[in-house]
Amino acid sequence: MATTEFTTPAVAGGSFLRLAGAGIARLAVLWRAYRNRREVARLLSLDSRMLSDIGITRGDVESAMAMPMPDDPSSHLAALAHERRAAQRANYEAQQVRAARRG
Repeated sequence: MATTEFTTPAVAGGSFLRLAGAGIARLAVLWRAYRNRREVARLLSLDSRMLSDIGITRGDVESAMAMPMPDDPSSHLAALAHERRAAQRANYEAQQVRAARRG
């Protein structure tokens, strides 16, 4: 009786596919960051009042654009806007407490 050995080329192919998938995922992340960077740069054309309406300042936009290229500036802007809203809310609540104590 003869013994037959089977090799599994799918394992090697699977490694290649995982590597290719990781490369494609990285390209997608870079493309999204590039596209978001371009959109954030468009915010610089807005005046200060318009930027204030969406909860950011010109300095916030410039700060986001100063981030290294692979980083997504839109997530940085969102975090800054969230922090500013939280600070404004805390100030408003503190004013309400002070006003309630006075009157």
